[in-house]
Amino acid sequence: MPGRTYLGTRASAQRGMLLDKASIEKLAESATLEELLNRLKVTPYSDALSNLVPPLTARKLELALRKRLDKAHYDLMKAAGEYRLIQLYYLKHIAWDLKSVLKSKALGKSYEESIEYLDMKAEELVGRRELMVKVLSASNVQEGVALLSGTEFYADIAKAAASFSANGEARLFDIYVDHAVLTGISKAYSSESKLYSSSRAVDVAGIGEIVAIDVDAYNVVSVLRAKLWGLPSQEVRNLLVTPAFRVPTSVLMKMISSESVSDAVKQIQQIYPIKVEGQTNDEELIDAVEEAFTNRMKATLTKTFAWQKLGPAYALALIKLLEFEVNNLAAIAVGVEAKISPKDIMNKLSL
Repeated sequence: MPGRTYLGTRASAQRGMLLDKASIEKLAESATLEELLNRLKVTPYSDALSNLVPPLTARKLELALRKRLDKAHYDLMKAAGEYRLIQLYYLKHIAWDLKSVLKSKALGKSYEESIEYLDMKAEELVGRRELMVKVLSASNVQEGVALLSGTEFYADIAKAAASFSANGEARLFDIYVDHAVLTGISKAYSSESKLYSSSRAVDVAGIGEIVAIDVDAYNVVSVLRAKLWGLPSQEVRNLLVTPAFRVPTSVLMKMISSESVSDAVKQIQQIYPIKVEGQTNDEELIDAVEEAFTNRMKATLTKTFAWQKLGPAYALALIKLLEFEVNNLAAIAVGVEAKISPKDIMNKLSL
């Protein structure tokens, strides 16, 4: 069975393929999507982009770029052996597609309208593509949800469908799908935490730190969005992922009981270093909180590479850095398509 060193070695080999800041800046300077594509073809994304055909769009580029992310994670998952968290995190790629499919069904979009936003490489690699196509072909969201019976997503998306019926907010599917994924991750780490402990006297930025930030960010942001959408308090409580980590359940309960989104943010600020200023509405305030967690994750991943030379934490950090990279490249594609200046594109990136 593959072990810690084998997994870490496979991850280390891929780390050198991450793009540096100078390469990102050069991509942002592309005048057209065609020029951006040509520049990307001399990067490790070349194979993933080889089947793109005109006309080019930012969305087409993003879907092609995600192929490399899916394949990189899949390869590390095969090398993960007993480190089940690497496998559970792979569900986030399937969840990315599932959210799009369910929201399309909820909004009454046709198969042809919806398929343009999907690639389904992640599902293809693990034999789930046919099921996703069936859900996409369903006549309505209720039929699509029923087709997912027996999967790890079903219980949560059935609740999401019921909540959507009452509330009409399609983004509820995002929260419920994430709840399904992160509940599995949180429980698996909590029951197997010794497996992921480092032999170092100080276990800096290990896999537990990464899991904690992911769960904390989900819980906090989901409570804030649920308050914004006017969900009943009991439903919001049921959306919490447990076990919780740095943000305890007691604080989350105070957030749920708060009168407003801004009051809820004040509760989290008492224990978590989140700076929010200059926001003009609740949506912007929530975005600022989400960005604070993103920045915390980036700082943690930097430490992970310094302290966790081999093993599952190093592998997971690489996967998450690749995800940041793909998101940045997708944002560049959108900026180039919209004729935004390179400087403004770079200012919006999460480097």
